[in-house]
This record gives sequence, C-alpha cells and structure tokens, in this order.
Amino acid sequence: MLKLLILVLIALLALFSNFIPTQIQALLYSISLSIKSILIFVIPFIVFTLTLSSSSNLKTNTFKFIILLLFTVCLSNLLSSLLAYFAGYIILKDTSVIPNIAQVKDDLSPLWHFKLPTMISNFQALFLGFVFGVILSYASPEKGKIIGDQLLKGALFFLKRVLSPIIPIFILGFVLKLLHDQVLSTMFNSYFISLIITTFVTYFYVFLLYGTANSFKIKDWLMSINNMLPAFITAITTMSSSAAMPMTLVGSEKNTKERDIIFSVIPATVSIHLIGDCFFIIILTLVIISSFNEHSLNIADHAVFLFFFLLSKFAIAAVPGGGIIVMLPVLEQYLKFSPAMLSLITTLYMLLDPIITSANVMGNGAFAMLFTKLYKKLKK
Repeated sequence: MLKLLILVLIALLALFSNFIPTQIQALLYSISLSIKSILIFVIPFIVFTLTLSSSSNLKTNTFKFIILLLFTVCLSNLLSSLLAYFAGYIILKDTSVIPNIAQVKDDLSPLWHFKLPTMISNFQALFLGFVFGVILSYASPEKGKIIGDQLLKGALFFLKRVLSPIIPIFILGFVLKLLHDQVLSTMFNSYFISLIITTFVTYFYVFLLYGTANSFKIKDWLMSINNMLPAFITAITTMSSSAAMPMTLVGSEKNTKERDIIFSVIPATVSIHLIGDCFFIIILTLVIISSFNEHSLNIADHAVFLFFFLLSKFAIAAVPGGGIIVMLPVLEQYLKFSPAMLSLITTLYMLLDPIITSANVMGNGAFAMLFTKLYKKLKK
C-alpha cells in the first residue's frame, strides 16, 4: 500500500510541480537530504541486525547445507551482476549519452546541510553480523534463532514504525529536485528504450534459468513457469518479495516435489538472492554515471563497488525501496555519487520497483529448483 502511495505521489508531482514555489521545493529537498543523512547513519546498525538474523536463522541444522546455500546465492548474485555489467556496456555503446545531464538546468539548492558522523561502516556491520550469525547458528542453533528473532523484531519495528512513514517525505524532496532540474524527464526521454531493454534482458535471463533447471525440456520448462505465475502476479501488485513468499513456496514445491528443502531455501533467500536488483541497480548505475560524467572511474573502482554491492545483498531493508536505500552509502563512497545522482537512482528504482520485485521472485523460484538439483546430487 505504501509503495503504491509513493508511485501515485511521484505521478502527481510530475503533473503539478510547476505550481509549487521554488522556496518550498528547496525546503522539501533539504528535509529529504537530512533524512538521507540520518538513514546513512542508522543503516550500518540495521545492516548488522538483518545480516545476523538472516545468517543465524536458516531453518536447518546442517552446516554444510548453510555453506552450500550461501555459496550458491553469492555465485548467482555475482553471475547476475557480471551479466548486468556486460548488458549495461552494450546498452550504453548503442545509446547516445546525455552530455553533462547535471547541468540541464540551474540546480535546486538545499537551504541547509545536515550531516552525521559515520560510527561504523557498512562493511564492518556486514562482516560482524555475518560472523556472529554463523557462529550462533552453528554453536547453538536454538539460542541463535532466539537472539536473531529478537534483534530482527527490533529492527523491523524501527523500519516499519519509524522509517516507513517518512519514506514518502524522503522521496518527495528528491522527486521535486529531479523535476526542477529536468533530470528525470530528460533521463526517461533519452533512456526509455534502454529501460525496456534492461527489463527484457533481466526476464530473458530468468527464463533461461528455468530452462536450465528443466534441462530445456519445453513442457517442463513452461509448466515450472506456470506454477510460479501466482507468485509473479503477487509480486507485481504488492511490490514485496515477502508478501509473495507463500506463493513462491507453493510454486517451488510443485516444481521440485521437495518440501523440506524448499521450506529452508525460500525463506532464507527471499531477501538476499535478488536477480532483479542485480540487473537494474547496476545498469542504472552505469547509465547515470555516463550521463552525469562527473568522475572518471576505472575497473578497480567498479570491482570494489561490486564486492560491497554483493555483500549488501545480505542486508536489504524490508521497506519500500529497501534494495536501493542500503546501497546509497556504497554508491556515495565507492562510485562518488553526488546527491543529484543518488536522488535519481532512488526515484528510478521506486518507479521500476514492480518489475524489479517480480524479477526477484521469479529468480528465487528458478534458484530453488537449481539448488535442489545440486543439493540432491551432492548428497548422493
């Protein structure tokens, strides 16, 4: 419901932003920047909690199962990300880059600057959360589950009761900024075809994963996708992988006939195995960098970013736009994203969220099938 409200809000602003005085727009943009600073300050602590919970709360007592699951999730996310880089390179090669989009119009400047110090980095939070989570799940699964659940309960309370209500305000100022500077309209006019291609490439890859899981037997291939259609429709309409999880469990169980494995894999990977995020965030990142053309980045810069990008998948916040919110500090620190660039990728992510979420859900269904086949083969 909240995500739908945000999409409606963005649409209304696109229609009536010219009637809002510039000073009011600057005020709202300043508030959004302040909220962003608070988010970046708080996110490492949320990352620690979510990572500890996800790594300690795997519904299995088999350590080998946990290691295999984490390894295959990382491998799948890495493959999706590398393919996204390749697709992004092809898209940009065949697309005319907007020169210096940041100077399309006079910038809307904030009325004040508010910044909080960094207490702990995202990487430190990820590392500590993962290590403590794995230790707890291996040394004392029951106690680890209790601790993970309690910490998760506190984090979700903050996310749902404190963070979620201010997300529309957070988005509001950024959208006004993008509309005032004519960045959003320029991007959509120039890169609409690129976004369509990105959507096609993402779903084509997911489609191939289902083919691989079914040894490319056409009948089984189509049947497995058909079993996942309820989950796909739920993801499109709710824009939530968690809301679609019951349907994902049902569809994946039909596809594998392995209830025990599926009921361990899907809940554990629903928020960390994110094919849609991998494709869209990376391609959007490449498009925005090429459009703003503010910094010269080399392969090493992108390699470091990719490393932290993959680690961040273990700490996606369960709120609207959670996939991109966790990435804001990473984009700012390692790819030198300016406030305008962060505003743009946040807004584009929110607008494309139904497509991204549905790709995540369908990708999880394919992953569950492939993992089940691999696990059964190794177990033999």
